[in-house]
Amino acid sequence: MDVLQRTAGNAAVARAMAGTAVQRAVDEDERPARLATHGSWERQKIWAPADYGPHTPRTGGTSVRVTLGPGMRAPGSTYAGSRPRRDACTIVDELNAQCGWERWIKGHLWNDNLGGPGVSENLTPMTGRTNGRFNSDFEEPLKRMLDACARQARSEPGHPVWYGVRFDVRKDGVFDEVPDPADRADFTRISRGVVAEGFEYTAHYVQKDKADGTTTLVGGAPRGFPAEIH
Repeated sequence: MDVLQRTAGNAAVARAMAGTAVQRAVDEDERPARLATHGSWERQKIWAPADYGPHTPRTGGTSVRVTLGPGMRAPGSTYAGSRPRRDACTIVDELNAQCGWERWIKGHLWNDNLGGPGVSENLTPMTGRTNGRFNSDFEEPLKRMLDACARQARSEPGHPVWYGVRFDVRKDGVFDEVPDPADRADFTRISRGVVAEGFEYTAHYVQKDKADGTTTLVGGAPRGFPAEIH
């Protein structure tokens, strides 16, 4: 009988202690100071849904606007997007089959390392060379801007705002670098002006108030941050 009482008593104590531990965990997670200053910046990733321009499954997309927060460069978010879908921007398959004098790819308007999906709205036909220029001239500087936002969020948890970046990308011009006149007819027939010569792009800093969630343009680069992209 004593053994049963001791066993029952121990079980009751264990349940009480477990309940206390759970209550403490909830209390700590719900403290306003914790929510405002510890750990929450990593969840600040996409601040506004992507706004895409005209697009079709065959020809892909034409433009995109996205607002990203510092969490997009948090540990574990280095590849947050997706590879091009097989059924998206299918004109690239036609170009590679009939215009093999270039390496054609399904290029992301919104970089896949920053969350861009591999869907037709966000893909456009590019040459490998065009993609390389787009990466070095825009995508890498954009990543550096977001890296600065992440560093600030991590190092200054008590700051009243988080910083992020709003960027726009739009196809510009028509590709006409066809090396052989004999190839021009096939290329023109397939592309009909769909392949862009290059891209117009801008990237501006925004700030999000931690108290009310309001997002506004900063009006320039915060001190110590890389320059905006114009």
